[in-house]
Amino acid sequence: MSEYVPYFRKSDDWINRIHKTHSWHKEHYNGMYLHCCLDAAKTLLDDLKKMAEADYIDPKRSNEYCATIIHSIETNTPSVINGNVENKGLITNLPEGCCVEVPCLVDKNGIQPTHVGELPLQLAALNRTNINVQELAVIAALTGDREAVYHAIMMDPLTSAVLDLDQIRNMVDEMFEAEKEWLSESFYKKF
Repeated sequence: MSEYVPYFRKSDDWINRIHKTHSWHKEHYNGMYLHCCLDAAKTLLDDLKKMAEADYIDPKRSNEYCATIIHSIETNTPSVINGNVENKGLITNLPEGCCVEVPCLVDKNGIQPTHVGELPLQLAALNRTNINVQELAVIAALTGDREAVYHAIMMDPLTSAVLDLDQIRNMVDEMFEAEKEWLSESFYKKF
């Protein structure tokens, strides 16, 4: 969760402390976890060729929730997932309408989020720092307000921990310039 907080990625000392404290974390960083995508990319073309030439491919369920959700809805076999849903009174000390991840029952009635109640104050506060960034980003996207983009990035805990305000503005300007071909002309003109 270090991407959500300002204090764990600021220095090599902190990164090393985390590695030493959590042996599982160190193991993942030393190999398979961070490099799994790179490893898969190395064999992607060969894997695709083998699949194209195969007479039969044995389908296997992944750890992703989609197959479980469909199975539970279609067969009324209950399952529990951790789902990202709209906060409609589920976590009472987070803003209504924000996205929250809560346990959800899945069966023939669909996905049914579980009421959690109040989070401990420090956890709610940590969540709100990221919800604030997300709200500003949505406002920026809906209104084309460039200042809202700057504000969203300035409020991001990790970004604000390592960049000053001028650096953030410059980074955002560079981002818009680099991505302008992907933005619709009318949207980009608002900026």
